Amino acid sequence: MLLPLAFVVSSCDDDDNKIPDVTIRTTVTNAVMKNNVIYVVQGETLGLEVSMINHTNEDGQMGVISFYWDHYLLGEAVTQPYVFEIPTDNQPLGIHLLQAQMPVYVVDYPICWGYFDYPVKVVASADELPDSPDEPTITGSVNLKTN
Repeated sequence: MLLPLAFVVSSCDDDDNKIPDVTIRTTVTNAVMKNNVIYVVQGETLGLEVSMINHTNEDGQMGVISFYWDHYLLGEAVTQPYVFEIPTDNQPLGIHLLQAQMPVYVVDYPICWGYFDYPVKVVASADELPDSPDEPTITGSVNLKTN
């Protein structure tokens, strides 16, 4: 199963309130989405591929992406394509928090930070996955960084 999930960036330094128009898109594999929750069967490897869609006329890219599970750093995706896998063999059943953050660099804009966070429900079997997953593309909002 391949489900694209769009998570939109960012919070930025308040430099002329310029925020680049970019979207962080995450494609999730071995999982389904329902009511803004990612469901994965225990023992499956939750796959994530993150990319940036740049809607500006300037060059841009993301930096190293840090992934967190229940607020603990799992690891980083350093180079493109930004791919990360989370084994769920030893994850307890129930709800967990998946987070990621990454710097966003776009010419003529301040350095920004993209973020996303989603609950992940680890279930015992495929019988517990939702029957009719929601639309797999989700868009967030763009915000300025607050100090």
